[in-house]
Amino acid sequence: MKRQVSLMVAAVLAAGGCGWRPGNPFDRFRPTRLGPPARVASVPADDADRLTWAADEEYFVVVRKACRTLDVYRFGERVESFPAVFGLGGSATKLYEGDLRTPTGLYMIVDKRRHPRWGHFLLLDYPNLQDLHRYWIAMEAGTIPRRGDGYAGVGGAVGIHGTDKPGLNRRGVDWTWGCVSLANADVARLARLVPVGTLVLIED
Repeated sequence: MKRQVSLMVAAVLAAGGCGWRPGNPFDRFRPTRLGPPARVASVPADDADRLTWAADEEYFVVVRKACRTLDVYRFGERVESFPAVFGLGGSATKLYEGDLRTPTGLYMIVDKRRHPRWGHFLLLDYPNLQDLHRYWIAMEAGTIPRRGDGYAGVGGAVGIHGTDKPGLNRRGVDWTWGCVSLANADVARLARLVPVGTLVLIED
């Protein structure tokens, strides 16, 4: 079922604003020389409260950077919505380690643990194949910075966590190095609610 949902989610990666709109989901990621051509797909006519294409998923998480929210869906119905803040590097998607950006794409929660600074940490499977694809296109284009004798890597250890800067979270100020940050009570609720293996869609 997660494979089926993954294919459906590929059709909504280009959704903008706080809702869905039709379009080519890979316009932003169209390769110049590498990889397959983009596939045009229609976006399901859903809204923020209901995802019909995720109706078979016990839990599904959607992070909307433009709306500054993390929404939790249970069998396609929204059951929780939390305010969220993101990476210091701005709204563009993550390309390399140290750009301080939050990635966009479809991820999976692969681990949950307590954290001494942030209460809870839900680790995502960044970088995935799409992230590696973007990274190598950026490397070809010369936009990955040099680090010593080599280049900045693609990065890792991206997840959803709490905060040791609650005032910044309350004011909606982005402060992380690329993770998604929630209030500590909210991330504790999220950690109790969703299991390892839950899919997380992060969109602009």
